[in-house]
Amino acid sequence: MARKTRFAAIAFAASVAVALAGCAGGGGGDGEAADDGQLTIGLTVNDTTSFVNEGKEALQAYADANDIKLIINDPKGDVTVQASQIEQFIRQGVDGIMVIAVQPDALNAQVLEAKDAGIPLLNVNSALNSPDVAGSVEPDDVAAGAAIAQAMIDEIGGKGNVVILEGPFGNSGQMLRKEGIDSVLAKNPDIKVLASDTANWARDEAANKMANWITAFGGDQIDGIIAENDDMALGALQAIKEQNLTIPIVGIDGLQDGLRAIQNGEFIGTVLQNGSIELPLGLALTKAVIEGTATETKIAFKMPYVTADDVDLYIDHLVDNKPAFIEKVPEIVDRNLKSGDYSSEVE
Repeated sequence: MARKTRFAAIAFAASVAVALAGCAGGGGGDGEAADDGQLTIGLTVNDTTSFVNEGKEALQAYADANDIKLIINDPKGDVTVQASQIEQFIRQGVDGIMVIAVQPDALNAQVLEAKDAGIPLLNVNSALNSPDVAGSVEPDDVAAGAAIAQAMIDEIGGKGNVVILEGPFGNSGQMLRKEGIDSVLAKNPDIKVLASDTANWARDEAANKMANWITAFGGDQIDGIIAENDDMALGALQAIKEQNLTIPIVGIDGLQDGLRAIQNGEFIGTVLQNGSIELPLGLALTKAVIEGTATETKIAFKMPYVTADDVDLYIDHLVDNKPAFIEKVPEIVDRNLKSGDYSSEVE
């Protein structure tokens, strides 16, 4: 089926397989495209981040519910490896490819190769700047960056010193979130940025970076911490706790630990990017593009700003009662794809 029914209606078989291949060497994993009528989709992530890990269970639930064989590869942040993984998917003859891109401008040749092979390639969660992508599910990272910057400015009264923890330089999330942050800071001249640097989305790197900034500037000189994701925000939290400091922190993603930090009063808020909805939505759109049923191929995934006022709802879905929520994800995602309310979590 992988070569014969692409972009056409497909009759699905009953078996499902989900393979995870940590493919640092550049291969496309152990899975092969199904020839028995089952849909096969390859996914190469940017790295095994907390966001990916927290969304993977829902992604598998959607694959299970729709008889999809899903092959997941991890290039560990190496764009060259990611390019090789896409090429391997093409050689395997998969029906569709999903990409969480390491860098937005480095995969044009592979996107075109997939198009020429008749395999729709879609980017999910991060930008992929190619005219040949067959579709996308992208968060509004500029708006997310603006939201966390404004939240911090409001928290510290429009005046003070902040530090900024950024994602990997060159990653679309890092660039677009920083664009949003900078757009707000430009309107607030009484906010001084003491330091801004990458911690590569990583909790441990952020903890070390924050500890160094505390040493360099003094903890009492840092009025706020703006982090481009929750993992880095949590690393910063670890560092300030070790110094018995209390500094307002804001992040992005709505990870389980981040939501708990809001509930505990340790974060002022986070922009929720629910991987348990966004990643299955990407899989649903890929399926629809393959079948030729997609009515919209460029999806903007809205992300709400979460505070102590509404965090309990999201903790119920993503922490306390996550298994029950995951069971409903396939139905929720299919409904969202039809309604256009793509990020809805209404059960």
